This record gives sequence, structure tokens and C-alpha cells, in this order.
Amino acid sequence: MGFVPPTTVYKLQFEDDYAGLEVRMRASKLRMLFDAQDLLDLDPSSMDPEEAKRAAEVFQIIADHLVSWNVETAKGKKVPATFEGLLDQEMPMVARIFAEWQKAMVAVPGPLSQPSRSGKAPDLSSLPMEPLSPESLAS
Repeated sequence: MGFVPPTTVYKLQFEDDYAGLEVRMRASKLRMLFDAQDLLDLDPSSMDPEEAKRAAEVFQIIADHLVSWNVETAKGKKVPATFEGLLDQEMPMVARIFAEWQKAMVAVPGPLSQPSRSGKAPDLSSLPMEPLSPESLAS
């Protein structure tokens, strides 16, 4: 039986104009991430029909990985964390969610919660400790 990698969920938190926005997203496969990045650079005002179709695919990728968020309408109604809920948002916010999701997926994890038990230090007595000869330094 092979190894099944665990599913990673990232909690995205925002500052500035989006302070208070909390989004939880599952990690994406690299292929999907690269495909989505190429399409988010498109200008919606000048898209041909094929590009528009591909852009919709990006929003579907984002929605497929969206676990939850705390987005509400101006009247206080919760917006579902679905493809339809995503489409009802303004492009700058969706682009920001995508950017923060990307950052979370490529960030180096923090330090271990428990210190590493490295054990006994290695025996260095077998390492040569004499100076190198001039011939060995020339090579």
C-alpha cells in the first residue's frame, strides 16, 4: 500500500483593506496553481471568448479549494463559500485571496513545535586535522 499525502488547509488572514477577512483553503496541486496564475494575469476587458472560458476555470479552481470564509453582504447575509458566492465578489478581492493562497502554499513552515532531539554529537576524532600540503592546495 502506498503513501497518501495529508490534505493541507491554510487559514488566510488579511490586513489593510481586507482586515478581518478570514479564508480557509485547501492546498492545490502544482499544475492547477500554475494554470490559474497564468489566467489571473489576463485583462478582463480585452478577453476573447476562449480566454473568458479559461478565466472561469480559474475561478472554479479557487472555488473548489475554498473551504470556508467569513464574507457577508452589506445587509449582513452570509455569502456561501461556493463558485456562485465567489462570482458575486469583486475581482480585486478574489485576486487578493488567490495571491495570499499562493503565498501560503509556498511559504517555509515555521519552527517545530517541539525542539529536535538530535542525540549524541558525532565522533570527530576520525577526521584528519593536519594542515594541507601546498600541492593539495594548488589543485
